[in-house]
Amino acid sequence: MQTQNLFQKTLAYHLFQEFQTLYRFKYVLPKINEITLDGLRFDVSDLSTKIRNRLLSGAYEAHEKKMCFDFLTQGDSVVEIGAAIGFIGLLCQKKLGLRNYTSFEANPRTFQILKRNYELNGVEPRVWNMALAHADGFVDLDVGTDFWENSICYNNDSQNGVKTVRVPAGTLQTLLQVAGHKVNVLIIDIEGAEQFIDLGQIPAEISKIIIELHPKVIGQETVYNIVASFIGLGFRVAREEEDTFIFLRK
Repeated sequence: MQTQNLFQKTLAYHLFQEFQTLYRFKYVLPKINEITLDGLRFDVSDLSTKIRNRLLSGAYEAHEKKMCFDFLTQGDSVVEIGAAIGFIGLLCQKKLGLRNYTSFEANPRTFQILKRNYELNGVEPRVWNMALAHADGFVDLDVGTDFWENSICYNNDSQNGVKTVRVPAGTLQTLLQVAGHKVNVLIIDIEGAEQFIDLGQIPAEISKIIIELHPKVIGQETVYNIVASFIGLGFRVAREEEDTFIFLRK
């Protein structure tokens, strides 16, 4: 009898949890159009309920945020590649006081959200709608998923039912030239396109790199090769949290 009662209570608990989740995603999250994170305002009206839920959970970009707070200083000059909705950029500029900060975001739709978020927080955006790629020109970007899953398509994916958009693209060297200011910090989160970075183009003055690597996209061996290449350039792994790294060099 006790076992049966325990089973019934456990089942009722799980059913209640499932009901709460369904109710949240169907009735609560769709009505939320703006949220506040770390004292910053974000327009979420064009984002999916999955993204809204992740943002509200406090888990979004948690590792990158902590690394920025722990390793960046007011005097750093940053280029961020894969700026998404502007969370890390606004955090660095509004909370850490960084003045030289340029962002690149490949997805045109996400780029517009980023600009709205900068406006909401009273920051003049220095942002460019460009992707990082292995060569200058244009690339096809998968935009049929949430922004944190957008990736560059190199295998005629647009002919296989994947929704894509052609966007301007440049090498790391080109993006640094477009930024137009001296840079000593790179922040990179580009959903697998990190495999196309020509590491030989990293200037000697770059001393800090915060980067999220994506083994599910590029494979674990490629991740190891990227880490080894950074070490070969004189960087050391100052911290690794899941797949997010900060590399430092003197």
